[in-house]
Amino acid sequence: MTIIFAPTKLFNPEAKTTENKTMFDTVTTSIVKEIQTINKADYKTHFKLSDNLVDTVFDYYHNFELNNRFTAFDYYLGESFKAFNYNELDDKKRTYLNDNVYIIDALYGVIKPLDGIKPYRMDFTLKQSKSVWKDLINDYFLSKGTKQILSLASKEFSALIDKTKFDLYEVSFIDCKEDVCKKISVFNKQMRGTLLRYMVDHEINDVSGLPKIFLGYHLTVVDKEINYIKSV
Repeated sequence: MTIIFAPTKLFNPEAKTTENKTMFDTVTTSIVKEIQTINKADYKTHFKLSDNLVDTVFDYYHNFELNNRFTAFDYYLGESFKAFNYNELDDKKRTYLNDNVYIIDALYGVIKPLDGIKPYRMDFTLKQSKSVWKDLINDYFLSKGTKQILSLASKEFSALIDKTKFDLYEVSFIDCKEDVCKKISVFNKQMRGTLLRYMVDHEINDVSGLPKIFLGYHLTVVDKEINYIKSV
């Protein structure tokens, strides 16, 4: 089973550097070169940035060749990665993580957890990023002989997977209170990270191995939609 995960926009300033590269480095480089041709005045609209981020993102791309690479699972600092707690893994678990988990990303395409990435800002809301990566991502997983994919990412990322070629299972966490049930974004990010850590700790290799009850959430499966539901 292949597990896909989502990147985040926040980075860990204390992450360790690495010489490891990503598998589609030449494609990434071509995207960066194209971005470098964009006028700085257009960055706010192009990347949907607040005023105080324009200079930062401009510098990301115009210093891209000089910037250090950081270990991906150490560098991302969003809710899902904080919940996963990469730095507590031993070497065996890091190997399992790197062999089974892939981050789907708008700049790098496919990132293995121990790959080195540079600071950047980009997501799949930019139409050209989807057209660049969709075939490459699906062809990569086909070349690996992947059949079953478990998505611990939002639909923005899992939508790039061709469901006619893979058995794609998507996981959501649903919180119910007084008969009102919602998918709360921050809880989903935290719980997906926590579930991934559980899967790594227990070396789960098939959807059938997912826990039936997980931190108060009860598993329900309808076709390939996996929901963990908790009532409070």
